[in-house]
Amino acid sequence: MNERIGIGLIGLGSIGQRMLRNAAQHARVRPAVAFDPDGARKTQVLAGHPEVESVADVQALIEHPDVDVVYVASPPATHAAHASAALAAGRPVLCEKPLGIDLDASRALVAQAAASGVPNAVNFIYASGAGNALARTLAAGTLGRVHGAELVVHGRDWAARRYAEAPWLARDAQGGLLREVVSHYLFLSQRLFGTVEVIDARLAGGEADGAAETRIIAELRCGGVPVSLLASTEGAGPDRFEYTVWGERESRATVGLYGLIGSDGGPWQPVGEVPADPAAHWFSQQLDNIADWAGGGTHSMPDFEAAFAVQTAIEGLRRIGRERG
Repeated sequence: MNERIGIGLIGLGSIGQRMLRNAAQHARVRPAVAFDPDGARKTQVLAGHPEVESVADVQALIEHPDVDVVYVASPPATHAAHASAALAAGRPVLCEKPLGIDLDASRALVAQAAASGVPNAVNFIYASGAGNALARTLAAGTLGRVHGAELVVHGRDWAARRYAEAPWLARDAQGGLLREVVSHYLFLSQRLFGTVEVIDARLAGGEADGAAETRIIAELRCGGVPVSLLASTEGAGPDRFEYTVWGERESRATVGLYGLIGSDGGPWQPVGEVPADPAAHWFSQQLDNIADWAGGGTHSMPDFEAAFAVQTAIEGLRRIGRERG
């Protein structure tokens, strides 16, 4: 493996470009090779990164000698095919979430990954940063008995920005708030408490015209811990991303995707240092985690099996929520 781990990027949309920019500045990884089916976009994006080699197709990227890890950042319907090809070639593969949108295809991918022995991981936010801090806090028993957790998401501005960047996100076929945002928190719930069970769900919006859902209300249970969920892309107001774990002695809450606050009954206070750029700080931590995973070290990146459990829960939420409306 190269001194800096070489990443081959499949997909140079908004998420792929974020990885490209942050990996280029990281000490342990580097963007080495890239492919996007939109030739004009590929040319435009890579013009600012002359150190990254452009290739003509996915297979050329997978087989390139400078690629140590294949990173799949294309739309979800393509994840299984690209990840499967990387596994077949023996290349470690890092996939964006969701693992997929078709449960049968993802189940087959998980089986292939297990049989191959090739390292595989999925890029959930709470594999690092606040997710690690929460996991350590719970393991130490700091919170006392956990009464439950709750997720509140308001993302009208998020939806306006992200749906403009990637129009497929606005469509029910591959996108939506559940798959794109709530999946991060279901992964966190699964990581902290155990398997996600959907008790009840209601979904509103989008189904008639093929658009994605606009409102979700749900009750979950994760390893015996009740988790409530309210998420919406409707109504005026600033974006809100809050996941709170309510403990008997202390409570913790993630805020704004990357922040972490705590309370012992008094006002909420930041936990740890607050970086000047929370997103960049998280990305650096995640890339360290990815480097540890790719190098065979100790890491907290979830594998395809863990991501498939999250996908199963998300698709269950979608199905039950549509049925019960």
